[in-house]
Amino acid sequence: MQLILIGLVCAAMRSNAQQDGNPHHWDRTRRCDQIDYDPPCGPCEGIGGIVWGDDNKDYTPTSCEVIANASSITDPKRPVWGATQTIHNYYEILIGKKTDPFCFQAFPGNDSVGELCYRPQQGKQTYDAENRKGLRYDVNIKTELGNVSSIVLHQGKNMWIVNHFPWYEGGIHQCICTEPHQGGDYSTPPVYPIAYNWTDNLRYVGREKLGVEYISIETTLDHWAFGPHHVWSYPDSGQVLRMWQPFNGLEVFPDGTNPGPVDESAFADVPPTLCKKKGGALVRIKCDDDGYPVPPKNKSASKTVSVDHIRARQKVPGASFRGESFGHMSSVLNKWLERDDRIGTRACEEWSSREIQQLQGLLYLLRDDALDKVYQAANDNRRMRATLEQLQSDWKELNSIVDANAHLHTVQRDGHCHEAVMWYVHHLTEEAKDLIATMNLKLPLLAAEPSVACETLDDESPEALHRVCKSYTEQVTCASCHSNWNP
Repeated sequence: MQLILIGLVCAAMRSNAQQDGNPHHWDRTRRCDQIDYDPPCGPCEGIGGIVWGDDNKDYTPTSCEVIANASSITDPKRPVWGATQTIHNYYEILIGKKTDPFCFQAFPGNDSVGELCYRPQQGKQTYDAENRKGLRYDVNIKTELGNVSSIVLHQGKNMWIVNHFPWYEGGIHQCICTEPHQGGDYSTPPVYPIAYNWTDNLRYVGREKLGVEYISIETTLDHWAFGPHHVWSYPDSGQVLRMWQPFNGLEVFPDGTNPGPVDESAFADVPPTLCKKKGGALVRIKCDDDGYPVPPKNKSASKTVSVDHIRARQKVPGASFRGESFGHMSSVLNKWLERDDRIGTRACEEWSSREIQQLQGLLYLLRDDALDKVYQAANDNRRMRATLEQLQSDWKELNSIVDANAHLHTVQRDGHCHEAVMWYVHHLTEEAKDLIATMNLKLPLLAAEPSVACETLDDESPEALHRVCKSYTEQVTCASCHSNWNP
């Protein structure tokens, strides 16, 4: 993905460069632009490394030893980038603006302002500037919920990102349709795939002995730069081995860049079938019926149907959805769940907490923001109490506590069963539930009885029990409206 943004940023670099103010206060090792820096970047500056956060300490710089300054090398060989080429294996940490908890929609920008995503991934690149006029990535992405496979297609002014989440049998697909513009500003011209001669803009910095991540070698390379973009190539061949841009990403090409023929079938499915309404992915974002991007100004109104809003605004459930006790409530609601032929069910005790956390990650992805706004405005117990990122942090903490206190697993699991059911019932539209019917997805049933351990909680109870029960009490909120029992 960094390569896409070379073309995107270069046009604006002469005016932008460090005018974003370097808001995260990165040092000259992590960030040193070749333009608008005083003094300009020299050898072993702006080299970057393995990075995982915005703070300047959230990265491990690679090793670097100066071999020669630019003035000492006569006519260095320019980095090689062909009009057509296939890079069969490369490693990347994609850096981009954070717009969703998973960083699924992270896209590099032309400034470092705001919170950024740092997404490790590995895969293949196919570039064809001659016939298909496109750039394709096939990558595996590491996420908090497991590995995701992704295809990114950039052809003309359009880009498609197709993600496959293999967390359940059959998997879930998501397609994001977008039209890249500088800084996401649709008033600027659209951005096309990188030009094959982009390396002509690079300026020589010097020769270095550089440590190269992922392949664990130190080797002599020529250092080139343009704006915040840095490229390292072999002095004799010009093949690119490594690239770094502090707010776009790190890329390593173990076999170097090798111009040559490409398999044009890589661009045969454009727009991708999964981005179209007919036969498309379960989750389609910013796509019209034919699979093309819908600009923000043309976004259609929310598709949330009135029955969803009516239910969201109804604080007290109907009599047929209530019980006289916790156990009776669970029995009544479980019968309703079992009648829903759009989703299968399994008893709560057949799940582990981590399995339900993965399910909740998917439900969070499918949720309708308009419904949550109703709950938030009314301070309703059905509201989302945190971002998924915050929830995942809490889950990680609770998992550690429960791993050390196995007897608390039932309490944690039962809380997740109730919360997952609540999310499915109250945060998904009927349309989303209809889409789920095409998947082999199961939902946990509600636990039959409340947690005895939490009912007997007192000041002398262990701290671990207090922490797990606090989470349980927040999760089992359905009982406050669906039964006469209060947790």
